Amino acid sequence: MNASTKRLKILVAGVGGQGALTAARFLGDAAMAVNLPVIVGQLHGMSQRGGAVECSVIIGPGHSSHIGDGEADVVMGLEPLEAKRSLAKMSKHTKCVVNLGKIVPFSLAMRGESYPELEPILAYIRTVTPHLYTVDGPALVRQTGISRTLNVAMLGAVAGLDMLPFGHEVLWQAIEKKIPPRFLEVNRRAFDLGVSSVSQ
Repeated sequence: MNASTKRLKILVAGVGGQGALTAARFLGDAAMAVNLPVIVGQLHGMSQRGGAVECSVIIGPGHSSHIGDGEADVVMGLEPLEAKRSLAKMSKHTKCVVNLGKIVPFSLAMRGESYPELEPILAYIRTVTPHLYTVDGPALVRQTGISRTLNVAMLGAVAGLDMLPFGHEVLWQAIEKKIPPRFLEVNRRAFDLGVSSVSQ
């Protein structure tokens, strides 16, 4: 990416408790580490557990954290329905990475409705972008043994797309600085598993 002309627009969508805002901040920290201008914003929702959360990370020149319809270069969906909710931000050029782990939203639970089938959700996303990458988040988390590593695993998957204007290790170093030492090894494993999940 030519930082003087190009803005890379990343949307992080999930529910409260999944670490969406933390993941966005890690991306921002990595950009700052290599002296790239970056804006991190929380576009939608509150971070309470179970509520929808949508954050933006815009790397490159400019002053707005807004991502308009069809403008997202990358969408990181920490939850399938939340990825689908972000469909308006996508275009045929968007690369969308979706965790297959499902969380029943409050709106469905309150109505006593079950979670919709997963494949139609993914098929609907594919009607907008062919660049859909699925990550079996629950399986990755089982390999690490700690559920709170999901957002780091998903960041690894985003890094694996090789669209970021910095290397995998720059992103990992930004993550590493904010994680207690006793959790470093398990988070590194989550990150590497995420990278491998989308790498060809």
